[in-house]
Order: sequence, then structure tokens, then C-alpha cells
Amino acid sequence: MNVVKKRLIIVEEDAAVVQEVKQKLADSPYIQLCGDTCRAAEVLQLVQALQPDAVVVGYTRDSEPGMICQQIRFYFPQVVCIAVCPEREWQWEPFLRSLGVLVLAKPLQVSQLEVLVTQFPMNSPTPAELTLPRQSGQGPVQPAKANRTKHFITVYGPKGGVGKTFVSRELAVYWQSQTVDGQPLKVLAVDFNLDLGTIATSLNLPRTPNLFTWVEAIDEQLSGLAQREGCDPAAVSHAQWQEYSMSLALPADEIQKYVVVHQATGLHVLTSPREIRQSFDIKDYHLYLILQALKQSEYDVILLDTAPDTTDATIQALFFAEQVVMVGNPVIDAIENIQRMLKLLREAEYPEERIQICINRLSRREMFTLEEMRAYFQLHPSKTIFSVPDDDLVKRSINSGVPLMLSNGRSAAKEALISLAQSLVPVTPSGEEHRSGEQNKKTGSLLSRLFRKRSGVT
Repeated sequence: MNVVKKRLIIVEEDAAVVQEVKQKLADSPYIQLCGDTCRAAEVLQLVQALQPDAVVVGYTRDSEPGMICQQIRFYFPQVVCIAVCPEREWQWEPFLRSLGVLVLAKPLQVSQLEVLVTQFPMNSPTPAELTLPRQSGQGPVQPAKANRTKHFITVYGPKGGVGKTFVSRELAVYWQSQTVDGQPLKVLAVDFNLDLGTIATSLNLPRTPNLFTWVEAIDEQLSGLAQREGCDPAAVSHAQWQEYSMSLALPADEIQKYVVVHQATGLHVLTSPREIRQSFDIKDYHLYLILQALKQSEYDVILLDTAPDTTDATIQALFFAEQVVMVGNPVIDAIENIQRMLKLLREAEYPEERIQICINRLSRREMFTLEEMRAYFQLHPSKTIFSVPDDDLVKRSINSGVPLMLSNGRSAAKEALISLAQSLVPVTPSGEEHRSGEQNKKTGSLLSRLFRKRSGVT
């Protein structure tokens, strides 16, 4: 029986390495080398033109394997990405795997490559709605129907208690009230703080359905795949589940089954699990599948509110994001944690232009000025540090569950948050005032809402 060869592209700057791989693959019964490039800027266009089944990414001077693979996975989710890393960079292997990228060590072994490439199904046509980024002086590579830009934004704070969820809530509510090209934005806020997320509490929302409800449905589909191959799901290893997940594509509209709606604003929210113990059953491959589905969803803005840690969920949220808002406040431990996280991301060659720093609860008499923080963070002088002052309306908003964006009163914090929101997602003013608290039913204090939730009253 004739074996249909898998089509492969190589991204590598070392011409000798490319030539060696070409020679070794010349007689391969499983792989056909259909193209190669030494420039990261050409990768997406080459994938678009040649429609490979897999891309092997090695060394290029103008980018690094993780970033290239992430771009490929976003625009061409059906393509298998394989990063080839030298031994000195092997510590980044968990980061790459969390992105759904397969990893091989240098020097590249063709036998290993054949095993990885052949265990995945042939690719499907590239989704028609995806448009590749513009190159200098060129239009879109692929004709596409009119499509608004999708914004995938992660809000992260490397220290707890700095107001990260408050910032997330206000940004999401603001965007929900805005329009682009005369059309209302579709916004989804996702609580990616899997064990102790509080977006539901901050908006007085029920926690069912939630992200774990979706994970249970994913597990049913994965178990069905295993059973169809004659495997007992109870005996499948974590690595095998990762492999099964690579062949499972979640429908883009499946998210609608698991969101709850904030009635006062229309904001869609995917809440964190109802019970802490449920978060232990959410694995890296679940998160990857969910993030891929979110990327393909109908939402214009997807905001992920993460935990103050470096777990799989947080790392994947950072690497999937188009932009990251790193939130802290003007105290020494929060400032130090931001600096340490920036250092880690720089070592991983994470694009720093994606990161916006937001210092929350800033007052006039702080021990540290914004310029001193800029110097400590080693930011370029042109880089803006956004600051959000504290005021009485903020405290009232947090305790009442009514977003600051819905308040009538003047608030410096509200204006600062709007400035941050507009820098992340440029919008056309809707021409409507934000809905005031008088237009919404009073929800009472935070403690009374928590008591009602524990009593089973919604």
C-alpha cells in the first residue's frame, strides 16, 4: 500500500543543517521536504503557499523557535509545529510543550522526525477567515472576508492582592460598551485563576456553568477517541492524553455553552471552577484546547484574568496573548516581583512590546516614583507606565459589585482605566454614556453577596 508522504517545511539559518536534513529525507518513505527558509519573516507566507503538514523550526537570527511556532499555531492550527532546541536551551521545553509545540533536541534525527510527523493526521484546509499579517509594502497574503481584528489580552500580576481582577473587570466592561466600525464589540472575560478566581464574585455572577464544566466535556471527547482506538481511558498516560488532544479540534461556538452573562452590561464571562479541588483535574492539554477554541471564537476581545503564579495556566495565557497587562502596586514586594517576571520573560525572548505595566492604587505620596520604577524595570524611556489612582469610588465599586465603568461620579481611577483600555484596543466612542448604578439593581455589599451564594440564593 502506498503511503502518502507528509509535507514538511524547515526554518533554519544554518545552510549546512538544511542541506544535511535534505539529504537524509531524500529517501524517506514518510516525509516530503517541500520548502525551507532562513528568515522568520517569511515563515507564514511560506506555510500559506505550500500548505505543509508540519514545520520544523530551528535557529533564525531574527526570532526564536517558540515565537515562530506560536504564530504558526495561531494562523494555521492544523499544522504540526516542531521546535529544535540546543541542549543549553532545553529548560524552555515545558514552555514550548504548553503551547502545543513538539520539541526535539539538536542535532536533529530524521528517525525521530518521522515518528513525530507520522503520528498526526493530514492537515485540513486553512480556515478561510484567517488573514496573515501584512508585510512591508504588501497587502494581505490571503484574500479573506471582511473580519475585525481579534484582541487576545492577558492580565497578570506576579503578586496577589494588587487589584488585578478589578483591572480585568473594568477593562472588560469598558470594551463591552464600545463599538468598532459602528458595530458593538463582542467581549469575553475568562477567569484563568483556576483555583481562587473571583471574577464571578466581583460581578455577582453564578459559577455554573464554568471552565471546569467545559473540561469535563473535553474529557468525554478525549475518552471517546481513546476507546475508538481500543484503549482503556483509565490506563492512558498524561503524555498519551496530550497526543490525543493534538488531534481534537473544539468547535469555535462551543464556548457559548459554558459562559454566563452579566445582565447589566451584556458581558460574557467564563468563570473559574466552583470548587478548588476541581482545578487539580485541569491539565495542560485542556488549557491548550480551550485557548485554541477561544482564538477561533466570534469574540472581538478575549481577556484572561490569571493567577499570581507561573503555573501551566498562567504560562499558556502569557504565550497565547497578543498583549499582556502586568499589574502591580507601589510597594516593594510587588515591584520586585514585576522585575523578576520581566527578567524571566526577557530570558525566554518574549516580545517586550507586548507587555504594558499598570501600577494600581498609586497615590501622590508614594515611596517610589514611576520614573524610579521604570529604571528598576529597565524599561525604555519611551515606554509608558500606566497608573491607576485609588479613590473612594473604587472602594465603593469593589464592595457593591457595580463596576466603576457604570458609575456616574467623576473618578480619576476610571479615567486612567479608560486610557489603558483605549491603548490596548483602539475603539470609536459609542456616543452613549456608561450606564449608571441607578440603572442597575443594587446588589448590596460584598459580604452580603457572599452570604447569599453560600446559602444557595442567587
